[in-house]
Amino acid sequence: MTSRAGRVAGLLAAAGLLCGGCSLLPQPTGPASPGGATARPSATASPHPAAAATSLASLLPFPPARLQAAASLAGQFTADWDSWSWQQAPAAWLAALQPMAAASLEPALAQAAGDRGVLAQRTAARQVAVATVTALAIRDLTPGSVTVTATATQVITSSSGTSQSTAAWAVTLTPAGTGWLVWDIEPASAGNS
Repeated sequence: MTSRAGRVAGLLAAAGLLCGGCSLLPQPTGPASPGGATARPSATASPHPAAAATSLASLLPFPPARLQAAASLAGQFTADWDSWSWQQAPAAWLAALQPMAAASLEPALAQAAGDRGVLAQRTAARQVAVATVTALAIRDLTPGSVTVTATATQVITSSSGTSQSTAAWAVTLTPAGTGWLVWDIEPASAGNS
């Protein structure tokens, strides 16, 4: 059991290095340092970073490009999951999610889409929600799945004004051919199920 925990820790560390410190969104480039000097690598930097990344990539159950594709899908699914309109038919919201979802997730999605209490509340307040994913990070990585934490900012406009909230979601994806399908989505604080 200890060797499995060590291997998982090693895989996660390698994924973190390959994914830019686990941040999978493009990072903005900052202004040049004062005086126009360029930053120098630290004394502890590897003299051969490309070779180190290549050897670490061989430890991962999926190539880095495939992990990037999983993160991208997790971000898109989360944005669509958290975006809706009181004028949108539940079937339209569901139709946006279904192509990205595993068949096993579809019953839960259909139930969420048709929740009469939620739909009545949205209609009464004339609510429209638009979500934007602001951060993605690999949370768990196994040979059969990857769980990505997606942080989304949701802006809700209603008849009473506008509000904004941020939530973190754990999106678990499973391989499907050369791509991925979303197997589960839940609040990141709930853990992986």
